Amino acid sequence: MRANFVLSGLVTGVRRNATMTIALILSTAIALAFVGAALLANTEITRFKHVYEGKINVSVYLCATLHDRDPNCKHKTTQAETDAIQQQLNADPAVNSASLVSEDEQYRRGKVADPTAAKFLQVGDLPASFTVKLKDLKRDYPAFAKKYAAVAGVGEVNNQYKTIKTLLDVIDGARLFSIVIALVVLIASILLIANTIQVAATQRKNETSIMRLVGASRWMTELPFMLEAVVATAVGGVISVAVIWIGKHYVLDGIFKVPTQNGVIPNLAINDVLIAGGIGLIVGIVLSAVTAFATLRLYVRL
Repeated sequence: MRANFVLSGLVTGVRRNATMTIALILSTAIALAFVGAALLANTEITRFKHVYEGKINVSVYLCATLHDRDPNCKHKTTQAETDAIQQQLNADPAVNSASLVSEDEQYRRGKVADPTAAKFLQVGDLPASFTVKLKDLKRDYPAFAKKYAAVAGVGEVNNQYKTIKTLLDVIDGARLFSIVIALVVLIASILLIANTIQVAATQRKNETSIMRLVGASRWMTELPFMLEAVVATAVGGVISVAVIWIGKHYVLDGIFKVPTQNGVIPNLAINDVLIAGGIGLIVGIVLSAVTAFATLRLYVRL
């Protein structure tokens, strides 16, 4: 009997406030979709850093023919200076490994990288360099760069982390944007839940009053309204999972299809989408239940 009363109350509330319920479902779906997008962006950044931080090396460029006007390069690096730099790198406790990339190899790479300019290049135009792997890139790089920039024969010390920083900033910006939008829409959803509960309770005040007179507990009269908010939020949460998947498919499998297929950008699996959507769904259900309970206890007397 009690279950029938609760379910009938739920159906009645949804039917009487169909437009508000639909609005609640849509606003919740949007809010939870942005929550899931923020979680996916965080997962993407974490994986991206994990993949590339171990592969990022430091390049110590020597002086070449084209560096004659560089204030750090008074002349082309001699073989003696190259050997001295190699010995210094091998003895440096911050260096894990160091390998020399010769001028011939740089010339070959230059032709591959820019075939149109290859006919203007000659061996010696591009500087030889040492590819250095530090034991702790973040901690050791500033001191390493300052130290070797002053060594005779070194033209420039470059950290390849700069090449991926822009992409990380874009992803991080998308994550921050998703968080801000999610908070704004979540607040709007909470207010909409409170208003929906108040309207529904007012419409059925006579019914709930009679139920209280015949012995129904306050919980029994409040439960249909709480379930109405929870069910609407759950439906919105399910929709948000589909929205998250569509967004992931459009961005990673569409805009960044080639980098994703080549492994340059880590891809996200269906499990990642389900986890992010599931967390958003749980957050939404808890918020809706708490909001409905607080509204009934503070603003509505049943």
